[in-house]
Amino acid sequence: MNIRPRRSLINSKLLRPNALNSTPRSTDQLWLDKNENLDPILMELSHEVLRNIPPLTLATYPEAGRLYLKLAKWVGVVAESLLLTPGSDGAIRLVFESFVEHGDKVIITTPTFAMYTVYSQMFGAKLIELHYESSEDGPKLKVETIKNSVKKFRPKLICLPNPDSPTGSVLSQREIRDVLDVCELNQTVLLVDEAYHPFYEPTVVSWTSSSRNLIVARTFAKAWGNAGLRIGYVVSHPETAELLHKMRPMYETSTLAVEFMFRMLDHVKDMEQAVSRIKKAKFYFQHEMQRIGF
Repeated sequence: MNIRPRRSLINSKLLRPNALNSTPRSTDQLWLDKNENLDPILMELSHEVLRNIPPLTLATYPEAGRLYLKLAKWVGVVAESLLLTPGSDGAIRLVFESFVEHGDKVIITTPTFAMYTVYSQMFGAKLIELHYESSEDGPKLKVETIKNSVKKFRPKLICLPNPDSPTGSVLSQREIRDVLDVCELNQTVLLVDEAYHPFYEPTVVSWTSSSRNLIVARTFAKAWGNAGLRIGYVVSHPETAELLHKMRPMYETSTLAVEFMFRMLDHVKDMEQAVSRIKKAKFYFQHEMQRIGF
């Protein structure tokens, strides 16, 4: 080999799908594999918002200041705590880029969102997996198991999606607080992935004002129904956010995504109503599947 890539890229287990093999989704089928929000009323609103965005938006580079201020007001933090990203996936990668060096230890749950393993491999981390255990209430991961692992391995980073996917498991705020306390004592960054907020309403974003160790990742893909725009954000202590900003690209996301979400934040109630409809539809779907024998 005549080139010298990162050591982690030579890892034979690090594989990514070939984009050339991807195919458009069929519109006459119901797709449930990626938890996309296809609420028709919310989609009609999104279409209307898009129609009112001026064509100049496509020809100019993004200026995100207005969106940061508006988003901060909705999230309930200071704007200096925020950084826009290409979805929550981009937020997760940003955290790895900012804190994980080759050989650092990273703790993840198993099973979980696939990209946690991929990013651990990309950045050459020593991966420590905490496996869910079976219980009468579904997959469970004891908070003591998490805390003891942080104490034992003293990882650079621990990733806790809440809720986790595909298990749907959640940790209570009291449990996350206990984990954060241990992380602060062991100089560990705690990444709480809240991609499904507000489908799951409890949140720990307010804790970022007092803890430099806590980073919360969120996305506009799920509740807001904008997976195709690839826009999300991280919330952290302003001093931690300042470090994350050093790793951001020239522009966090596209002008179209910035302008669209700036306008969509005027429609929080519409988003919340869509979330409510989807929650009801989930139980209807579950009931009907059981009725026909699944």
